[in-house]
Amino acid sequence: MTPPDLIVLITLVLDESSAKDNTLNPPVHRKIKVSSGINLELLHDKVIAPSFGWTRNYHTYYFKTGGGDDDAVYYTQKDTDASDATAWLSRSLLPQSQDGFAGAKNGLKPESATLGDLLKNVGDYCFYNYDLGDCWIHRLTVEKVLSEEESDGKIDVIEGAMRCPPEDGEGCTTYQEEILDLYNEQTKNPNNVENARELAEACFKRRGALNVRGSFRPAEFNLLERKLALAEARGSRNSSRNSVKTFAFPMGGGLEVAEMGQISVLTKVQDDRFDHMGGYVSFHETVNVKPDPIDATLCNECGNPHELKACSRCHSTFYCSRGCQTVHWIARHKKTCKKEKVAYEKYQGELERNKADPNRFGISGGVLSQARYVPGKLRFQIGDKVECMIGPQMWGTGRIVKLLYRENDWPPSKQSAPYQIKLDRKTADRVGIPSQHAFIYSDWDDDIKVRKLPQSGIVSDD
Repeated sequence: MTPPDLIVLITLVLDESSAKDNTLNPPVHRKIKVSSGINLELLHDKVIAPSFGWTRNYHTYYFKTGGGDDDAVYYTQKDTDASDATAWLSRSLLPQSQDGFAGAKNGLKPESATLGDLLKNVGDYCFYNYDLGDCWIHRLTVEKVLSEEESDGKIDVIEGAMRCPPEDGEGCTTYQEEILDLYNEQTKNPNNVENARELAEACFKRRGALNVRGSFRPAEFNLLERKLALAEARGSRNSSRNSVKTFAFPMGGGLEVAEMGQISVLTKVQDDRFDHMGGYVSFHETVNVKPDPIDATLCNECGNPHELKACSRCHSTFYCSRGCQTVHWIARHKKTCKKEKVAYEKYQGELERNKADPNRFGISGGVLSQARYVPGKLRFQIGDKVECMIGPQMWGTGRIVKLLYRENDWPPSKQSAPYQIKLDRKTADRVGIPSQHAFIYSDWDDDIKVRKLPQSGIVSDD
């Protein structure tokens, strides 16, 4: 009998207790539909990470059964070089299980268990702790067990609220205190200028996080984006785990790891915090090019983990039905099947020679850009009154006079500024600039640089 599908609410919480009032405020959550037969490793890599907005193959995790710590069972990755796993083990907070990986006295491998082993009935809950250095604690609670007729194995994000916190952001408690408490105050008292500036500064500090790379706005949630991220994850290879994303300073360098059926990829990341280093950092990551095991993957089209069959041409994509294969072929696989077949044959050659491809290192992963603004989605229009940063810890007021502003001597490679701003007379007088020359530009469409003028603000009509 095929395991039933579950409707599961995943909520960030402050600690691993059963208390209902320990969720972050406002709640940061996702509601998903998923087969209870999915193994916990796939649930982490191809469901929770893309549904929430975490970065795949970056940090490790554990699942923990609900109830008291004395009886808890932990499911934790063993074969990973993630730095947070090492840090977690060094704390000795969890005893070692017999096969040498973090866990309680009943420590188990996540790929050995399914979601249904932990959650069976409505109201059942367990915990998922992502990034064992920061500790982003999620509580998974069953809201509904679907009937056999309703269960088709397909994975979906049904709803959600609030943006995923930034990677390397020091965990739930810090996020509540440094971001959400300020956000709550700003919601209640929008004219609290000092609080607004403090919130803007706290968010701007998080602009370089790998799952942000631009303005961080905690209230943002886009259901379509999460659905697309989920679709991309289920249509990709499983994460490698033996060498996760590891930043290399300066550009390049560092240890590259890749076995048979894998490549080592170097990706550049644009980050204005490192302008003194050329504006980029980079990370290495080992990426699987070999096919996933057929018993430990998902349908590339719908995410069903059951009764899969491989594409007869490339042997590298998997489907639960002819219908899913047809849809995926038309939408995507028709363009990639030939390339997948070449990669599969190359991997088979490695197995026959019992030797990895010598050219598996130094593969370019391209550039991940940093979005200082989105041209088609600017927050302000010409004529809008704004508060803007005019110097370190200095703010003034004015109005937007031009969008996508450029100066004549800027090189073509320099991005346009989202706004040019005409300062009002009061601000111009304060900084000693003649009113007719009081123009500045903002290089970010972010509250730290330019934000909606509080109702108490006054802009002179120059």
